Amino acid sequence: MKYLIFDSGSIINFTTNSLLSVFENLKKEFNGEFLITKAIKHEVVDHPIKVKRFEWGALRVQELINKGILKEAEKLNLVNNDELRKRAKKFMDLANNSYFARNKPLHLIDEGEAEVLALSQMLTEKKHDNAVVIDERTARVLCEKPENIQKLLKKKLHTNVKADTSSFKHFLGFKIIRSTELAYVAYKKGLIRKTDKKVLEAVIYALKFGGCSISEKEARTYRTMGR
Repeated sequence: MKYLIFDSGSIINFTTNSLLSVFENLKKEFNGEFLITKAIKHEVVDHPIKVKRFEWGALRVQELINKGILKEAEKLNLVNNDELRKRAKKFMDLANNSYFARNKPLHLIDEGEAEVLALSQMLTEKKHDNAVVIDERTARVLCEKPENIQKLLKKKLHTNVKADTSSFKHFLGFKIIRSTELAYVAYKKGLIRKTDKKVLEAVIYALKFGGCSISEKEARTYRTMGR
């Protein structure tokens, strides 16, 4: 069985860009499950559904859960839930105590991001093929090139940033993809209507401006890929 584990940002990005029908059709093409954790459900449904501005989006995501397009990992008994919480806390503690500015630790990830990493780790240990869908740059870079976080934070905060490199090894080995890459797969499979040669590029930029961490150079490459 294959699994895609979604962070809240990627789900919200598909929702706000009216791409949930594409999301649903992509799941039908995927020989596996689309997973979220309890913390992610709280971020995309339980909390926003109480806020009028975000209620409609939360209801649409809840419909995906009702249809079984998105499934809560804890309810599938894929992993031990207590162990999942324990590992998530460890990831949070490691990430949020690895970089320091003005002698204070910098907050990098929240509970939801920590849970998807913990779930991915546990599924990998069980020999289940899986990947984590994360649009947010910090969490993704932490797993791909943690040494680059220091440069990013220094530029953002305009101050010297120190790093505890001993924690880097704990964030290696994850398969990370972004919503833009899923959109490209959907486009190639004909799940996004090719009404114009600019359709793919438009979708990629919509996701980029919706919060997906993709460079301008990367975004422009889709211009020719969509033809």
